[in-house]
Amino acid sequence: MKYKKNDDFFSDITGALTIFIDMEQGLFYLLPLFASLVCRFLLNGKTLDEIKEIFSAFPEIPDDYKARIDTVMDRLVEYNLIIPSKSPDNIAPVELNDLTFQDLQEDDWSYDFSPSTDIQKLLLDDPIHDVSLDGWTPFA
Repeated sequence: MKYKKNDDFFSDITGALTIFIDMEQGLFYLLPLFASLVCRFLLNGKTLDEIKEIFSAFPEIPDDYKARIDTVMDRLVEYNLIIPSKSPDNIAPVELNDLTFQDLQEDDWSYDFSPSTDIQKLLLDDPIHDVSLDGWTPFA
């Protein structure tokens, strides 16, 4: 299955960072490096098996990397950040090289991300966002 970014969210994939912002709910998602790489591979049309094969070449990769990839995929779909598509987004390809491998630190293998409400106050204060004074519906 192929995936693309959900157009209902503002997203920016720059360098190693991937962010998604749900302007309606005021939710912000910042993907850690590992999760960002998985997302970028998915958006470029790679399958989970292909992504797992790519990561198998990383030196000193955590033993549970395959489960981490599955978790990232599950979260991306659960939070509706990526959606099935007949064709992938074809974003800028991920360039992996020896420098990438050497630069990865233990924290970079983090795969956990969840929505943050840190931007709700900022968006509420910004007059261009049409939000009631009661704020957003709580995220379930």
